Amino acid sequence: MKRTYLEFNIIEEIERSKYLKGLIPRPVPYPELNALADRCRRILDENITYLLHLHNEIDKRPESDDIRDLYRTYRHLYRQRKTIEYYGISALHFQSKDVHFLNRLLFKIQKELNIPFVVPNVACFSNKYYWIECSTNVIFMPIGEAGSILHLSDIFHELGHATIYHKDNDNELEGIKNTYQTIADEITKHYQAELNIRIRQTGPDTIPLIINHLHTQWKEGWLDELFSDLFACYTLGPSFAWAHLHLTAKNAPNVYNLEQYPIPQSHPSDDSRMRILIIGLELMGYNSEAKRIIDFWNNLSFVESSAPIHEYQFAYPKPLMETIARLMLKGMEESGFTLLKPELLSNLDNGSIRKILNDAWIEFLENGNYFDWEKEVIQKLKDD
Repeated sequence: MKRTYLEFNIIEEIERSKYLKGLIPRPVPYPELNALADRCRRILDENITYLLHLHNEIDKRPESDDIRDLYRTYRHLYRQRKTIEYYGISALHFQSKDVHFLNRLLFKIQKELNIPFVVPNVACFSNKYYWIECSTNVIFMPIGEAGSILHLSDIFHELGHATIYHKDNDNELEGIKNTYQTIADEITKHYQAELNIRIRQTGPDTIPLIINHLHTQWKEGWLDELFSDLFACYTLGPSFAWAHLHLTAKNAPNVYNLEQYPIPQSHPSDDSRMRILIIGLELMGYNSEAKRIIDFWNNLSFVESSAPIHEYQFAYPKPLMETIARLMLKGMEESGFTLLKPELLSNLDNGSIRKILNDAWIEFLENGNYFDWEKEVIQKLKDD
């Protein structure tokens, strides 16, 4: 019975994979989708080959043999197909003019930044703001993003995550790989030193536990998020910091959020993200812009009227944040990305995506006719 059931599961999975292959458009509607279509088709073909092998392997084995290894392999292939179906095929299947526009926008950004890997595609049915599925190389965005400019800066944060994903298997990202490891080592060094100090001091027994817990948060999520924030900061300039401020103003209930030990927290606080962006902008030479942004931030009512808990002091120490920002800038310079320093921004032509995204915030903050300006710019980009 167990063998028969596994055989049926394998056949079901093969048929499902074949059906999904049929959903991949041939030809694709536009060239920017070729890489995603090829990736999905290749993985499904490989899965089908492995599944056929599993099916044959069942027939070869005596009835008395253990087949748990075949079950494990089947379940791995099932998970892989599910990922392709949910985060690859769906992005290919649900296309529109707006999605086409955003995919073309990503390819323009790739050229401006000198990104060495295949640029992600876009899917516009996210219910979680912007996020990236690196295994399929798809950035998921809300459906309305093609109609506005102010938050398109968050694309650059997701490209930071893609850079982390590719760093171990791309020679052109060797500098990023080394930088990432150096930053991780600096974080460990900081928390080991902090722990040694607190162990020798008299104080609550929970403090060493909290310090270890915060170190774990850095290793398991905060480093990637702040790394990606700095990637966006260094490749896009002030626009990304304004976008972070704007999103926080709409969403954040507490900019100093820090979950109590031992509850995990996937993302660093909005305050820490703003502070590291300000450090990054200053390192890039955007001193006046950084001051304007942080002054605006500090005057927001939800920032001005709130304060962090006592343990917050251990979470995002300024010296560590400054070290991370300096190392990140050096690593990106060595990896050949086209960073957006003030002198380059001032010389970009009007068709540059990075110039448009930075100009948008000037228009939004200073121009009473911003939304007319935005509609005109979006239409020009779509017509291009």
